[in-house]
Amino acid sequence: MNYVGLRIYGNDTDVTKRWKRKAVTDLLRLRAALRAPNETADISRAPGIDERRLRIATWNIREFDTPNYAHRLDEAYYYLAEVISAFDLVALQEVKGDLAPFDRLLRILGRDWAYVMTDADESSAAHNERMVFVYDTRRVQFRGTAGEINLSGGDRLQLSDSYDLRLDRGVEIELPPGSELRHPEKVNSEKVSDGDYRITPATVVDLPEGTRINVPEGSQLAFKGRPDEFSFDIENGRIANKRLDLKEGDTRSFSEEVRVRFPAQQMELGSQQFARTPFIAYFQSEWMKLALCTVHIYYGSNSDGSPQMARRRAEIEALTEVLAKKASEKTDSDANSYFIALGDFNIKGHDHQTMAALRSNDFEIPEQIQAIPAGTNVKRDMYYDQIAFWQGTNDHGRGPKDYTEIKIVDAGIFDVFKHVYRHGEDDSNGEDEEHFRARMEDVGRTYTDYSAWRTHQISDHLPMWVEIETDFADAYLASLLERGEA
Repeated sequence: MNYVGLRIYGNDTDVTKRWKRKAVTDLLRLRAALRAPNETADISRAPGIDERRLRIATWNIREFDTPNYAHRLDEAYYYLAEVISAFDLVALQEVKGDLAPFDRLLRILGRDWAYVMTDADESSAAHNERMVFVYDTRRVQFRGTAGEINLSGGDRLQLSDSYDLRLDRGVEIELPPGSELRHPEKVNSEKVSDGDYRITPATVVDLPEGTRINVPEGSQLAFKGRPDEFSFDIENGRIANKRLDLKEGDTRSFSEEVRVRFPAQQMELGSQQFARTPFIAYFQSEWMKLALCTVHIYYGSNSDGSPQMARRRAEIEALTEVLAKKASEKTDSDANSYFIALGDFNIKGHDHQTMAALRSNDFEIPEQIQAIPAGTNVKRDMYYDQIAFWQGTNDHGRGPKDYTEIKIVDAGIFDVFKHVYRHGEDDSNGEDEEHFRARMEDVGRTYTDYSAWRTHQISDHLPMWVEIETDFADAYLASLLERGEA
């Protein structure tokens, strides 16, 4: 850690001296908590075993760093870096497109820290976010392979709004004789301004079979494969003439091999992909090869039964399915890695459908994490952030998995706000809230909601972590004897 920015100089103003002293005091308390015995429910390591274990964490650092509630203060960067430095490899979510704040954070972490990240995702659902891994190069090596997870073919999200066709001239339909449209029982809406409402999410009305609609200009028939409508003549062993049977008359029927292709710009296909593209990167620590995939799953609405919740669940299931395919691939050496999905899954609870989705396709939550009684948000009532390990099998032949295993030593959630920007019982003297008011005067700001403000300085999420064994030299040597190679 690089603390040089906290040096107190004689020519510092009284305001600067005050916040630096407060920051140093808070950092000493924070460091003590990060290294406290385990019975405090914070983080620790037993002496002499650091090099045999790897500590992996995930942390959504709220809107890092945007002008909401104004940009973070100087001391907040040190608090963030101090917590991150307690781990060896951290998946960060909500790092924004402007890298200047992240570069500042990395300078405080020090020269032993490196990162690998995505470009900023500029799609409307991604909010200009990057997916980031930061890691201590003394403990972790990046293996040079990383990429985004995109869905293709049957893996794409099969949601009800994945195939909406928007017509520039509006929709005109012709109903079959004697049929009628039935009004839905409920129309969803939200207020966007005084006296102005809009339907959201979409309310659907079933169309009777046989309903006709005029297709938009630019629509096409797409002939694929070898349908009955395709024929050819052979002369001298070569195809001399190819023909499509376009039928005749006002009503024409084609085989299932023929598709209707609508103009691409009028198809709303965005919901077939993740709202924020997951990011997978391959690392190694000692004997352990790890494939880590970090995510920030779509949120939308926390209401069960809503289309947004259905999308959230579908994204999680699609992710585990794609990762399971990668992990079980027989011809890809990357499958020799242990696959770990971690990040902000927006999991609602232990027994919720979103947690069941994360546990699909042979992914499991370690018992040590399942045993944590409280959530990962500041209120500790939601289980948004998770770490899951793929526990399936592959048939890749001999490799590191013959003598290594995922062995969880410990796991937890670190409650940052027990030690900095404290509130209530954690700050019985009220000194942190008093400092907040003084700091707001110092920087000329008028924010009065301390509880909300501090989540924009640190985060509205708490870091979740696991510690795994990395030294399998004894097991490797034993495997040589078993194979007769010693």
